[in-house]
Amino acid sequence: MNFDFSYLDIAFKNGSVITVNDHDEIAQAVGVKGNKIVFVGTDAEIDQLIGENTKVYDLAGRTLMPGINDTHYHPILNGMIAPELDSAMVDTGLSACKTIPELLDLIREIAATKKPGQWISTMGYEAGLLAEQRHPTLEELDAAAPNNPLQCCTCNGHISTYNSKALEYLGVYGPEDASKYPEGEVVVENGKLTGLVRGHTHFWLWGKVEYTEAQQRRAAMRSHQQLLENGITSIGDMGECDRPSYHIMQKLCRSGEFKVRSYMALHSIFGKPYSLEDNEHWMQLGFVTGLGDEHFRVGPCKFMIDGGSGGPSCATREPYSHDPNLPSERGWEREETWEYIKKIDDAECQATAHAIGDMAIEFMVEGYEKAFEACEDKEAFKARRHRIEHCTLVDQDLIDRMAKMNICPSVNGGLQIRNGKNLAAFYGPERNKFLGALKSMMEAGIKCSLHSDAPSGPVGFEMIDGAVNRYDIRQDFQCDKTQAVSLLDAIRCCTWNAAYSSYEENIKGSVENGKLADLIVLDRDILNMDTRELHNVKVDMTMIDGVVEYQR
Repeated sequence: MNFDFSYLDIAFKNGSVITVNDHDEIAQAVGVKGNKIVFVGTDAEIDQLIGENTKVYDLAGRTLMPGINDTHYHPILNGMIAPELDSAMVDTGLSACKTIPELLDLIREIAATKKPGQWISTMGYEAGLLAEQRHPTLEELDAAAPNNPLQCCTCNGHISTYNSKALEYLGVYGPEDASKYPEGEVVVENGKLTGLVRGHTHFWLWGKVEYTEAQQRRAAMRSHQQLLENGITSIGDMGECDRPSYHIMQKLCRSGEFKVRSYMALHSIFGKPYSLEDNEHWMQLGFVTGLGDEHFRVGPCKFMIDGGSGGPSCATREPYSHDPNLPSERGWEREETWEYIKKIDDAECQATAHAIGDMAIEFMVEGYEKAFEACEDKEAFKARRHRIEHCTLVDQDLIDRMAKMNICPSVNGGLQIRNGKNLAAFYGPERNKFLGALKSMMEAGIKCSLHSDAPSGPVGFEMIDGAVNRYDIRQDFQCDKTQAVSLLDAIRCCTWNAAYSSYEENIKGSVENGKLADLIVLDRDILNMDTRELHNVKVDMTMIDGVVEYQR
């Protein structure tokens, strides 16, 4: 690239620059012209390139690195959850409710603001983290909100407790009506409804809750601020509240209101029929993954095989270690998984699926293998960079098989930082050795990325902390460290590897000449600190397209 360096717009110097280039080089200085990086090198070199109109930032030893790319995030859903009583979904996380009485008191407060018949929607509680170590009962919810249908969604989004008014939408008036739905999805214990609803039935019922466009726009922009504050310059939007969400997010990105780059999956969180309809309509029209521009692109065709890790409700080969009788959620069977993968690949689109348990991941890997064998052009198949979302419980065999086909898993980096002690109990010591197996995946040559799954998990450097330290901060518990990775490897996962998973590694994901100036400045030199403090790292500056969009 040849130009007059005297017109360098921005210069960063005197820093520790993590480039994430092929050699993981550390530089001192970076120069920006327009929306591109045009210089990476030493302070002495950049001093010769600074003109009178150049804006100079003295990093004073702090770290500069590529912006974080969170490959599995839900901007609208995440932003809906807030403490205000008029929020689309009122926050019931641990900061708001530590006990069931506190949860019920909050529901009563919300109900007092609603007209009879209006839905109440909350999200955030985790049964295992409440003092009582259980879900609220149907009777408790009925007493707290007798005149309103109530959804009380867990943090992972795969299980909710509903009151009787809400269950009426399912035609469930007593335990005998649970048989109308897949086994175990409307939970009955001791001959009584519990209010718990799992899996696709839960998502279908969730779809009855209505959200306005104004609520969704406000939610997206609330998430936008969180992203900027945490140094996240790109996201993979992996499913929102309804089909209008696609239009809302596209408009916000195209108008420049939502600055963070978005790679949006075709997927409705409201269950299998909706997701199938959206995906198949897209494929029938002949469109392919990647359509769009640098600000908004259409991502993979996504579907959802199993439940969540924290419930737990994922599909595992062996029973849960803490409760062998606990049912797992499985929305897709083995044969239909492979048939659908082949359909997506035949359409030359990128495929992915929510698959957490080792059985669900096995379905995906087998499906990819069959589609791979059926595909005449094996290299074209590999070039599609098919994904698996979460990819939590694996083994070495599954990892090796993924590597042969260039599968790009998106792994929840912060999985253990807030819930690791419970996960250790759910899956036992042997399975925990391959829980979120970043190290083994990278050693096998897999280009895995990191994500938060917000609102279900922590964002930004908490996510990186989880990948490096695998320590449950909330419960003061050291998780199994077999799969812990180095700081630079964790950063690569959420920058260059993340860009690779959306076919964008040539324009972003590293600090190199010619790439987009999506950069973040941290509050310290993270290469010379105690890595156990990574969750305390703050972002001082977030730059997108060469423009400072956030300063602390």
